[in-house]
Amino acid sequence: MEKKAHITKIVDDHILYFRFLKGNALENYQVGLQECKDNMALPNVDVIVVVVEDDNTMFNKEMQDIWIMTGDLADQNGLVKWGVVVPSLAKEITIQYLVQGGQDGDRNYEHFISTDEEEVIAWAKSK
Repeated sequence: MEKKAHITKIVDDHILYFRFLKGNALENYQVGLQECKDNMALPNVDVIVVVVEDDNTMFNKEMQDIWIMTGDLADQNGLVKWGVVVPSLAKEITIQYLVQGGQDGDRNYEHFISTDEEEVIAWAKSK
C-alpha cells in the first residue's frame, strides 16, 4: 500500500487545507496534487492553506515546478489568498518566490508565509 503524502480538507466551507506529510517521494506529492486541483475547482473554495512538514523535498526543480503550477491553478480558479506554513524560516524566501509566481511575480492572490500554523489559519480566515 502506498503511503499517503498529504491530508486534504475544506475548512469553514471555503478554505482548502492541504498538508504535505514528511518523508514522501515526489511521485506521492504528484498524486496529492490531483486532489488539490479537484478541490481548488470547487465553487466555494477561494483560499488555500498549504502546510509543508518536510524541509528537504521542496526545493528540487520538479517540486518547484509543482509550486509554480499550483499558483497557476490558484489564479485560474479565482483563489484570493494562499497561506503557507513552512518548516523553517530558512525556506520562507524560496517559498515566497514560488508562491508569488517566480520571476514574474504576477499572481492575483494575496499570500502569507509563516512557521506558525495558527497564525496562517487566522490570516486565511480573516476578511
